[in-house]
Amino acid sequence: MSEIKEGSHILLYQDTRRQWITTASKQRFHTHKGYVDLDKLLGMRYGDIIKTSKGLTLSVFKPRIIDMVQSFDRPTQILYPKDIAYAVYQLGLRPGDTVLEVGTGSGAMTVSIAQAVWPDGHVHTYEMRPEFAEAAKANIAKTGLGDAITQHLKDPSEGFDEKNVTAVVVDLGDPWKMSGSAYRALMPGGMLAAFTPTTNQLEKLVASLRESGLLVVESVELMLREIRGETGKVRPETRMIGHTAYITIARKMLNEPPIR
Repeated sequence: MSEIKEGSHILLYQDTRRQWITTASKQRFHTHKGYVDLDKLLGMRYGDIIKTSKGLTLSVFKPRIIDMVQSFDRPTQILYPKDIAYAVYQLGLRPGDTVLEVGTGSGAMTVSIAQAVWPDGHVHTYEMRPEFAEAAKANIAKTGLGDAITQHLKDPSEGFDEKNVTAVVVDLGDPWKMSGSAYRALMPGGMLAAFTPTTNQLEKLVASLRESGLLVVESVELMLREIRGETGKVRPETRMIGHTAYITIARKMLNEPPIR
């Protein structure tokens, strides 16, 4: 639905650096250049504009998951969108799939997976730190995807109750400890994505995946450089997002996989 109703999530957009997520309600939302009476949004359509009390023009959009994640409480470092998107694409996730996530953290990857498998799929996410699990629970609630996610407050090294899952995603400091459990939980041909910040961790991970019977498809590093798109001044930005994590993609084999 494009019409804004009470309780609808709203993205008030000024520019790439100044944007805010709120909810259509009877409250008043304050910005650095005036306020907006949020009840004036009711009945408007996404894509319309609204002015603050001081005349600042704001675009009114429906927030995407990537926008919602920017508003998350972050007790942990979250994965970057470039890494999340690449992993979700490589895993081949579709509506109806069941996915295990090891290391809920702040929930950014969790809700991204849930969006990919919704409405008939499900995400089971494991986190052993209660404070992280609580923060993730609140973050997940903001997105409206809670019905597609089950949180488990449990040490994932003890194994999983879920079997024959489509994919496993691992974001831990010691992901190699999950290789055997992931293999047992995956359906034949099922996919795995794991994230490691250092080459030492990557080396241990790849060795353990192969020992557990998983075919290592690839390990990659992604760089992201924004372009300044001003008329007559188009050029790369001075700063860029460089190394964030190595992404390893693997697949369950029923026979011993070839070394790669």
